[in-house]
Amino acid sequence: MAHLYLQALLPITYGLLAGVTVPIGALAMYWLGGRISGRAIGLLQGMAGGILAYIALEAGGEAARYVEGLAKPSTAGDFLLAATLTTLALTLTYMALSSVERWARRIGRSSTPLTALIMALALGIHNVGEGLAIAAGFLAGAMASVVLYTVGFAVHNATEGFAIVGPIIGELAGAGGAMHIVGLSLVAGLPTALGASIYYAGVYSEMLIAVLNTVAAASIVYAMLHVNLHALSRLGGVASPSFWLSITLGVVIAFATESITLFAVA
Repeated sequence: MAHLYLQALLPITYGLLAGVTVPIGALAMYWLGGRISGRAIGLLQGMAGGILAYIALEAGGEAARYVEGLAKPSTAGDFLLAATLTTLALTLTYMALSSVERWARRIGRSSTPLTALIMALALGIHNVGEGLAIAAGFLAGAMASVVLYTVGFAVHNATEGFAIVGPIIGELAGAGGAMHIVGLSLVAGLPTALGASIYYAGVYSEMLIAVLNTVAAASIVYAMLHVNLHALSRLGGVASPSFWLSITLGVVIAFATESITLFAVA
């Protein structure tokens, strides 16, 4: 009987495996932040910005490819609907985030913790889409794809943990700070299981994934700008070669972890 229950919960289990690696990367970044100089923190923040840039391009690119694929006479209606929904998602996400930040400043709250929360929420939205991809594999009976997605997402999501800590690295200390980091990481990682649970409804909507990816991309870009501003302030401004090298390193890390994982499980 227990085996049957475990079998029934497989989609959620795979979703959790893909998402729980976010705290691993976040705690590693947090641990480093308490032991290095302000300039090194700036380099780590720039690296986090590069990782976010890659994730934003990935999420936005997936949404764009879906909408562009509908740009033909036979699916003109679906194209107009998808284009309208993703444009609205992009616009409303930026408006909502900027409104929340203005409100926080009016009541005297620092924007740094808010940026970290926006980051975690944005990555959580993105990871719902990853869970949906896992569910799609189950619905198609393609267990090889399910394993591929799970391993790939798990490795990739560890780098998301770096990005969450980026805006607040060096500002939190002690066990309380570590618990705060774990909480934010779970906000980002657990939605993978939520997305995977769509398997039980027996439906899979590419339109929904495109909208989720658009919201995620917009949120990640918004938070990424804050992280990069923190990095620039520590590294000496836009003309600093160190800043651009750290951004490049972040992109390389995100790309390499995803590519190596795909190669290993292919």
